[in-house]
Amino acid sequence: MHNNLITDLLDLPDLVATELIQKEEYLTFIVDYKTDHVKCPICGKKADNIHDRRPQSIQDVPFRDKKVVIKIVKKRYRCKRCGKRAIPKNLKSIPGYSRKTERFKFYLLKQTDGRDYSRVARENDLSYTSIKNSVNTQIDTMIEKAQLETLDKVEAISIDEFAIKKKHKYEVALTDPINGKLIEVLSSRKKKDLIEYFNSWPKKLREKIKYFSMDMWSPYKAVAETVFPNAKIVVDKFHLVTAINKALDKLRIKEQKKQTAANRKKFYKSRLTLLMAGEKLDDDGHQRLIEIFKLSPVLEKAWELKEEFRDLLQIPDVEESIEALNHWYENVSQAKLNLFYRAKGTVKRWEQHIINYFKTRITNGFAEGLNNKIKLIKRIGYGVPKVENLKRRVYLSLLSI
Repeated sequence: MHNNLITDLLDLPDLVATELIQKEEYLTFIVDYKTDHVKCPICGKKADNIHDRRPQSIQDVPFRDKKVVIKIVKKRYRCKRCGKRAIPKNLKSIPGYSRKTERFKFYLLKQTDGRDYSRVARENDLSYTSIKNSVNTQIDTMIEKAQLETLDKVEAISIDEFAIKKKHKYEVALTDPINGKLIEVLSSRKKKDLIEYFNSWPKKLREKIKYFSMDMWSPYKAVAETVFPNAKIVVDKFHLVTAINKALDKLRIKEQKKQTAANRKKFYKSRLTLLMAGEKLDDDGHQRLIEIFKLSPVLEKAWELKEEFRDLLQIPDVEESIEALNHWYENVSQAKLNLFYRAKGTVKRWEQHIINYFKTRITNGFAEGLNNKIKLIKRIGYGVPKVENLKRRVYLSLLSI
């Protein structure tokens, strides 16, 4: 006779508890099937004759800081009507040959979000391989479902690379910038590899893409023009600001070299202040800039051009944005700064795609935030060199579980 209180504590729908054994570190539930028969897969009749028995220990979710083990005698049945033998009992809570309950697998999945697999394995008296296999099986199913849901709604694609190793080894994150969803993590940013990947998408899906957001890297543009015939290419504003900031910083280094040793320190200490958004500067930051601008009026002029460019990206009206961009071109020409003149040339080459940004306001903002998350995941996982494992960890951190 089973104990109703212990069964309620166990809380597994297809099992009843007959005994609970408590030890210092473990709780052990002795359990049996709630219904001691199966439906014969051949004739459809009830089969309740026991063919064989096999005792098994199953690990379950910890309870009040104690590890939980479920001991069950698994049975296979024989049908008296048609003679079918070895009919297994399928349980929702414990998959066929698993030594873990379904809810324990889900518990492990949540435990590995933001934590190293080895640590989770030690805490649960399991091997690293056991954790990895359990988590990977679940997360792969979740990834497939999430990707299908994302691609069903996607109209825009954002592409952004991130460094996986030193010496320019890059991987690529594909995201939906409108809905803020990850689509895929790819191991290569080479044009031919990206075209091959996107060509694996159904033609209808590729024709549905309206916008392709990217940095100013020509191979990405070639990919978009090849595989997305209806997509407008949008240059990401964060990469535009980065290009202008690089011109400013190169000029700062050039001007710094002209200064005395004491003043060179001032220029160096002001490098981040120069690149900071003007509206975010505190009194100390403003004072620091005033000091170096007295020493280098050229640097002040360049900083003003940087701020003007940032401001024009914030203008909500398309026509006003284009007018402000043309005005910025004029100011760059009047400033006669070679480094900014080159930056102007870059902006000019991508002008139509920048205007597409003015029209759509689509950015790689979600992808940039994702890159920061990837850096953290790599640090926790000691690098995570395999792209599939990195993708699993990234999705795990994004999916609501």
